[in-house]
Amino acid sequence: MFPWELINLLNIIRIIICTAILSYSCVTDWRSRRAPNQLWYVLGGAGIVLGFIEFWVRSFDYYFLIYLAIGVIFIYVLVYVIFRVGGFGGADAKSLIAIAILFPLYPEVLISGTILPLSTGVRSPIFSLAVLGNAVVLTLIVPITVFIRNLFTVSFPELKSNPLGAFTGYMMKIEDIKGKHVRLMHQYEENDGNVERRVKFSGSEADEKLFNKLMKWNKEGKIGDKVWITPKLPFLIPITLGFLTAAIWGDILMQLIGSIMLLL
Repeated sequence: MFPWELINLLNIIRIIICTAILSYSCVTDWRSRRAPNQLWYVLGGAGIVLGFIEFWVRSFDYYFLIYLAIGVIFIYVLVYVIFRVGGFGGADAKSLIAIAILFPLYPEVLISGTILPLSTGVRSPIFSLAVLGNAVVLTLIVPITVFIRNLFTVSFPELKSNPLGAFTGYMMKIEDIKGKHVRLMHQYEENDGNVERRVKFSGSEADEKLFNKLMKWNKEGKIGDKVWITPKLPFLIPITLGFLTAAIWGDILMQLIGSIMLLL
């Protein structure tokens, strides 16, 4: 077997392992909004083993190690900053670091005569960065989908009273909130027997105490039976989709930026 065939096989193994672990992390993150740390240990550990094998296949080419070090350090610093400012959770950061370890270079694989990724457009030299970029682009589709849903399910006066919320959340019956991973868009306060609501950009945690208050006010006729909520969407799902699109198609964000630059 030629060296390029071995590298092709290693990249296929990498993609299979990463797809399996990210898919499982999506399930656990959706159910409990948590992903076991062991997943990232396995992903990173597999990256070290496969990386050592590829280093050997490449006749101990130290440029390979340099690319690995640059990619991991860059992603570590980037996701640490995003994590510190509250951009995403710890599991999201760890997954991207593990992907950086698993993929020192942007993977190109040959399967049944087809070369992946399919796109030959510009792409980031750091694969994990392409995954993050794709995840961000795919996440931007969510507000559009949510708004279209609200156009068909929410009355116009209610949409008019909460135009920004129409892109970031939807209305849910109060009785259905309990036990769900959601936050209320508004803060509710009772003054002089009337319940007032105002937008709270950070949202209100739908805990037991607030749930009981909402149910009480609804029974008293002070508020309707539905409230605006914003779901706590696990970012591991966009990361997984970003990984698959990066491996199969290419770097969507870099291609969009490149297209815009050509128009200027």
